[in-house]
Amino acid sequence: MKFKTISRRIVFSFSIVIAIMMLYIVYNYYAITQSNNATEQIVQKELQLLITDYEQAQTIDLRIVAARGYVLSGDKKYKEIFQDNVTRAASNEEKRLALTTSDDDFGKFADMAKEWNRYIEQQVFAVYDQGKTKLAIQNLTKMDATATTIREGYEGLAQQRKQAINEVGTDIIAAGETKQLIAIVVGIFIVLVAVMIELLSARGISRPIITLTKRMNQITNGDLSEPPLIVQSKDEVGQLMEATNTMSDIMNRLLKHIQTVSNDVAAHSEELLQSTTEVKAGTEQIVHTVTEIASGTELQTSHTSDVAATMNDFAAKVTAVHESSKDAQQHSQEVKALTQEGRNLMTSSTKQMENIQHIVKEAVDQVEGLSKQTQEISQLVAVIQTIAAQTNLLALNAAIEAARAGEQGKGFAVVADEVRKLAEQVAFSVDDITAIVRKIQDDSSTVTSSLEQGYGEVEKGTIQIATTNTTFYRIADAIDSMAINIDGMSSELEEFVHNTDTINKSVDEIAAVSEQSAAGIQETSATIEQTASSMEEIKHSAEHLAEMAEQLNTLIRGFKL
Repeated sequence: MKFKTISRRIVFSFSIVIAIMMLYIVYNYYAITQSNNATEQIVQKELQLLITDYEQAQTIDLRIVAARGYVLSGDKKYKEIFQDNVTRAASNEEKRLALTTSDDDFGKFADMAKEWNRYIEQQVFAVYDQGKTKLAIQNLTKMDATATTIREGYEGLAQQRKQAINEVGTDIIAAGETKQLIAIVVGIFIVLVAVMIELLSARGISRPIITLTKRMNQITNGDLSEPPLIVQSKDEVGQLMEATNTMSDIMNRLLKHIQTVSNDVAAHSEELLQSTTEVKAGTEQIVHTVTEIASGTELQTSHTSDVAATMNDFAAKVTAVHESSKDAQQHSQEVKALTQEGRNLMTSSTKQMENIQHIVKEAVDQVEGLSKQTQEISQLVAVIQTIAAQTNLLALNAAIEAARAGEQGKGFAVVADEVRKLAEQVAFSVDDITAIVRKIQDDSSTVTSSLEQGYGEVEKGTIQIATTNTTFYRIADAIDSMAINIDGMSSELEEFVHNTDTINKSVDEIAAVSEQSAAGIQETSATIEQTASSMEEIKHSAEHLAEMAEQLNTLIRGFKL
């Protein structure tokens, strides 16, 4: 997948990991909700029904004991105890009906208990109150089997309820183990996906930057002969690669053009130097001719013709050199424009590298923020683990107190045992969460190290681009100096052409008016001296131009085209 920016690539990678984590959290929420519902069903219904059945059996025992105590001692407190347990049994019946409407034997035993209560009140208590103690005892003894049947019936219901609770608990434990296994598998899958996404993202970011850094090193070392980089993305790195390809192509064409111009300038400098040498020789010949004219005017006509022919040839060469200097001036302006364009591209590349450096720095900060958040999660998990340990301790204390209470604390002991199991399951889950959080912290540290390494590579690339930019500025300064010297040489050549025209006119006047030879000789001597001075300056300019062309060729030979 191609991204327009590196930040989008990073956001996309982390979004996938976050989406998987959200699915994992939803699954855990669903699993915990199911476990909580099952536990709530046991605590709020099944355990209450179990306690109700046990209490009903207990009330039967207490009523039997109270009835026997009353007929044996006549103490009315036993009768009050009997009535309290009748009331308690009725309250338990109402509570049980509120919890469940299922059709079981509880109603049958409840009806039997009511009939037994009426019998005790009418045939035992009422008879005893009439003073018939033996008959009351006999009537009570007759109902012992019924009372035992009712009590055992309630205890049987309690045993059935206890067995059902144990079966449900077994199912919850099995389901919890299955969900725990699924959670481990899903966690491993999440870690593998996160590592794969991390490696792909890091490779997608660092690989083109490393390639670009190698190319910039080659350009810095003057090697421009490599083929263009293959651009495979549209983000900042891809744009920088395109800019680097464009810059390399422009530099290549620029340096080749500079090399061509430099060779032309060197060739024209040689021609100009040769022409000035010939002109100087011609000037010396003119001086010699003027000397001969001073000693004898009879040879003036013939020597004047020779001088005219020489000056015509000299004028043609000077004109050709002047045209060549104009071409060199035009080439220097073109080279200057191309150099400016290269400087602009280098400035743009520098800014692009700064943008990449800023983006990679933000990615490092975001990963450090993720590491801090996982540390906060670890603190919360530690708090939950402490609560689970305290809950387990409280369950243990509750179990001890229930054991001390004896038969009356059996129901509370069951609740304490279930709370202890729940606390242990919470502790196991907290250990798993702690391991996952530690793994996320380790992965965050690995991602941070990778991004910091990429950030260092980006800084190196920025420094190398700055070095290349400095080299461009040096080339531009050298080309500006060469353009200034070429402009000066062109001005001097224009002045020299003007002086050559003056010499031609002087020679024509010498040929036309030989009688004014003395005055012509003086004028010619002055002109020749001025010409010799100009030719000396032209010679120095040509030598300086040749030296600059050689320096430019030396700089260009530092690049591999």
